[in-house]
Amino acid sequence: MGPEILPDTREYQWVAQVVAAVERRTGRPSSWNRRLYEERSGMGATAQPNGPLSINGPEVLDPLFRAYDATEPLDDWTTRQARAAVLVVVHETDHHQHQGGDQNAPDAVRFDSMECDPVTEGLADSNAHRLLDPVIDDIGMADAFPRIHEVDVVSSYTGYQAGVEGVLDGLQRISGRPWDEVHAAVDSAPFVQRYNAMADVVIDSRLDGLMPPEHRSQLRLVLGQPLREELGLLAEYDLAHVVPDLLADRGQESGAKAVQRLEQEVQAVEQHYRRYGDNAPRMRMNAHEVALLQRIESHYGRSTADLEVSHLRELMDEQRAGWTPGGGWGTGKPKSWAGAPVSNLHRASRRPQPDQPSRRTD
Repeated sequence: MGPEILPDTREYQWVAQVVAAVERRTGRPSSWNRRLYEERSGMGATAQPNGPLSINGPEVLDPLFRAYDATEPLDDWTTRQARAAVLVVVHETDHHQHQGGDQNAPDAVRFDSMECDPVTEGLADSNAHRLLDPVIDDIGMADAFPRIHEVDVVSSYTGYQAGVEGVLDGLQRISGRPWDEVHAAVDSAPFVQRYNAMADVVIDSRLDGLMPPEHRSQLRLVLGQPLREELGLLAEYDLAHVVPDLLADRGQESGAKAVQRLEQEVQAVEQHYRRYGDNAPRMRMNAHEVALLQRIESHYGRSTADLEVSHLRELMDEQRAGWTPGGGWGTGKPKSWAGAPVSNLHRASRRPQPDQPSRRTD
């Protein structure tokens, strides 16, 4: 973080104007503490939780104000840079409008995990793109830059955005709930709990009344696993050097595969509970999975008695059937939803400047 940008500067006043427009449009306050700094890490901007905002001057603010100061008609590239500057601030304001959550909760993903990055940055970019044109109009930039609505800005997070939007579309189809309801359920969840929120959308629409309520924590993990794994793989790409269009293709593929796997899990869960009817036992677990569920239930002050009874019953069934412990529930190749995160690589090592215009050759 570099020097502070003071409130009496036009840079500060422009940023504050964008943040205020986002707050009015969404009806949600921002946790920005009204301190603004220069971003020196190489990223386009950073929103510190309940704290300051920092923005890259040479990459974001300087091109914007060169566009404001221009005396000749602007070319597409310069107009695109002005549009991208708005997107950067709207994106970071989205972060300031949401809670991070407790990453140490046993059912949470960690901030530095590869699963967290796509769902956090992807949803922020999706939200920012939907707000971009209205915010531009609200702050008068359409008058200053008459062609600003005509140019495209391709975000470095376009793959994350495509993946998350694909999953939201899939959740809407699987659950039968309106898209806006699905989006609100996921968007309102803390960053580290968004996969659980996705699972809840399915549980509440497809499994309500079919499963015992005390099984929710287990099914959150079961249904969230394909979403965590597939979206988490998007963080393997070097966002600063891969062509955005390629990232978008990868995001669409990951989103589609996540939804396909989720549908398979939902069918397996429904089959299990319909098979047993009332008082259905929990789905099969290995010892590691039982231990994780015990930590989750204990963390939230819920009873773990049925977990212990269920696991003893399953151990006896396994011994009689010759089943090998450790494979997890279900059929096919062994799997476990209680495993470690996809990766422990630190997010900062992968984050590029969040949203920059893409120079096109066509």
